[in-house]
Amino acid sequence: MARFPILGFGDRVGMRADNVPEHITYHVNLFGPFEVITSEGDVLHLPSKRGRALIAALATGRKRQRTRDWLQDLLWQGRGKVQASASLRQELRLLRKAFAQADVILSEHGTLTLNPDLVTTNAAEPLATTSGEFLEGLDLPAPFDSWLLEQRAALSAPCASQDGVERTSPEPPTGEPIIYFNRTSPDQLDMQTANEVFQCQIEKGLADLAPLEFRYTSDDSVAADHTLVKTQILEAGRETLLRVVMPGHSNGQSNWTAHWRGMQQDLLLYDDDELLQLAYRAQEAAVDALSLSETRKNKISASLLGFRALRNIFSMDRPDLDQADSDLQAAYERVPKGIFLAWRAFIQANLIVESTDLDPGHQAHLSANLARRALQSEPENAALKAAASHVFLLTGQDPIAAGELARDATALNPSNPLAWASWANAEIAMGQLETAAGYSRKALQIGRFSRSRHWWEMQAGVSAALVGNYEAARVHSRMAHSLVPSFRPPLRYLAALEQQRGDGEAVDTLKDRMRDLEPGFDMSDLSEPEYPSGNLRRAGLA
Repeated sequence: MARFPILGFGDRVGMRADNVPEHITYHVNLFGPFEVITSEGDVLHLPSKRGRALIAALATGRKRQRTRDWLQDLLWQGRGKVQASASLRQELRLLRKAFAQADVILSEHGTLTLNPDLVTTNAAEPLATTSGEFLEGLDLPAPFDSWLLEQRAALSAPCASQDGVERTSPEPPTGEPIIYFNRTSPDQLDMQTANEVFQCQIEKGLADLAPLEFRYTSDDSVAADHTLVKTQILEAGRETLLRVVMPGHSNGQSNWTAHWRGMQQDLLLYDDDELLQLAYRAQEAAVDALSLSETRKNKISASLLGFRALRNIFSMDRPDLDQADSDLQAAYERVPKGIFLAWRAFIQANLIVESTDLDPGHQAHLSANLARRALQSEPENAALKAAASHVFLLTGQDPIAAGELARDATALNPSNPLAWASWANAEIAMGQLETAAGYSRKALQIGRFSRSRHWWEMQAGVSAALVGNYEAARVHSRMAHSLVPSFRPPLRYLAALEQQRGDGEAVDTLKDRMRDLEPGFDMSDLSEPEYPSGNLRRAGLA
């Protein structure tokens, strides 16, 4: 089995200069004239205007990070990729020489980071506490000039009016969308806690998917320009009603609402499948609202690219998958979030099953490497761990490790259907078929109203076939095929199930449909070890 080494820092080379005290640190002032002040009170001279702009761009980035490609486009657009890359490398050498410390700027996986152990900034300080214009006098050609104007406009937008009423906050420096939360509950502490836990579950699901900004408000007027998620708890005797509302706003998004009714103790335990389903439905509704809002604003962000990719990932159509992979690469260049790597790994692993024109060994190596890189960057991301578990199974990795990743994912976010489906697949690989069937049913229950329902239906169909419940397998496979006719796995299962039942006419019809997607398909292919039908063979259907 191929080995995949842990990747280390790419440019973190060199030693601290002998004449620089080890305790020295730096503060970057972004308001008024750009300055770098050492912990000893000296002003550090940076001779290059682009060098100062590079430090400022890093200081304002999410986690003080920017990708190399983003910086090259900002500061050297028009020079060509090779020349821009060389210019960035030269500027980094000059900066490290000026700071006399090689590790003031760290580089890893195409991303540059301003070292938080050595550098502080006033980028996050409220405008009222600072003096001077943002990056006063630091002017460079396009597109830097446009970026600078956007930053100044965002920082100068008022957050509150003179009457003290809270107003909509400005766009965050990252340019990523904002989502607001509002909750109302009875006065009892347990109900307030339950509401907070439920809302945090929605936030967790969204934060796993994209680098969003989250804020809390008691003012519904933010819904005019932003996505607002309101959760309300009402009591009626021993029963409790949990209601989720997303008010419509000026961009044309209609009002969305859903609710759960049940016993109070079920709400407090947060262990009811319909409650988990509601959290997932709210998450998907928020993604739809954010996507529409950002599209109407003609804004491209890492979050929007990630959401657009997510719509295509589960379609299993090759053009959709290629577009999703391209969107995820672009999203990662804007914000290096691990989930974007994990979804790319997910796509490449699924192509092993769905595309016969690709080298499976190369695909396995590529997808497993992407998954490992993703796991290093976001170890508590439930969606990432669920996707990585799926990848590990498809690429022949240890099923126990895949199972642990999926179990972690269900613990981190029990309302993620992919986490339960991945755990089911890991249990199948370890021969725990009844357990797998239970996890598959849970994934389907949570994701029943999602746009990816065909995926959860197919998972339930596979598990049903493995435990010998062929009729349930047939029902689930039919549903999956009806929802996405180009999805091949349900066609394979339906053909095998109808052949097992002796319905030759149905088998011929299904073979013709498969040949439209996979020219030359024959039922004998299902019994071939190289063909992606291992669970069909395990179920005795091929």
